Amino acid sequence: MRMLLLNVLFIFLTACSSLDIGVNALGVSDLGEEGLPRLSKDGITKGEDSVANRDKQYVIKPGDELSIKFFFNPELNEEELIVRPDGRISLQLIHEVEAADLTASQLRDLLVKRYVGQIKTPEIAVIVRSVREHPFVYVDGEVSRPGIFEYRDSLSVLQVVALAGGFKDDTAKKDEIIVIRLDQNKKPVVIKLNIDSSLSGRDLTQNISLLPNDFIYVPRSFW
Repeated sequence: MRMLLLNVLFIFLTACSSLDIGVNALGVSDLGEEGLPRLSKDGITKGEDSVANRDKQYVIKPGDELSIKFFFNPELNEEELIVRPDGRISLQLIHEVEAADLTASQLRDLLVKRYVGQIKTPEIAVIVRSVREHPFVYVDGEVSRPGIFEYRDSLSVLQVVALAGGFKDDTAKKDEIIVIRLDQNKKPVVIKLNIDSSLSGRDLTQNISLLPNDFIYVPRSFW
C-alpha cells in the first residue's frame, strides 16, 4: 500500500513541478456546488458553474451492475450486466455502448436511439441493480498513518486526516495542504487549502468535502 501511495505522490510531484503547463492550481472559491471546478468554454474559471443544473440522478460507474429490459423484445433483455472497466457494456445488435458517466435515464435514451432501425418498437428500461462499492481516498505526507481510506458521503479533509491518525504536529504544513482531484474532463487539478484557518475557526470553507479517489497530500514544514 505504501508503494501505491508513493506512486501517486510521484504523479503529484510531477504535476506540481509543471503547474504552468496543464495542471490547474485552484482555491476553494474556484469550486462549484458539487466540488468540481467551475467551467467555461475556455476551461476552468471562476465564472458561472455550468454543472449546477446537472441531473442529480446516480451516475453509472465501471463495476456497476445493470439490467436492460426491452418491453416488446424480451429476447434482448440483459440481466446482471456489469459495466466494464473501460465504461462500456455489450448488447445484442448494437454491440458496444458507453454506459459510464451517464444516468440510467440518459443511457435509456441513448439505447432507444441506437436501436431505432434495429427493432420495431425500442421501448427500453435501464435499472441499476447494484453499484460499485468502496470508493477510496488517499492520504500521504505529514500524517501519522498515511494510507488508503474508504470514501463515504460528506467526508471532509479534516475527517480523513483524523482517520490517518492526525497531523504530525512538528512537521505538518497545514496552511498548504494539497488535494488532487479529477475534473469533469478526467484531468487532474490541484486544490490548495489552508487548513490552519479552519482549525482556528477563521475560514471553515477550507475544510472541503472530498470526492471519491481524491488524493490528499500534507507537505512538510521546514521551519
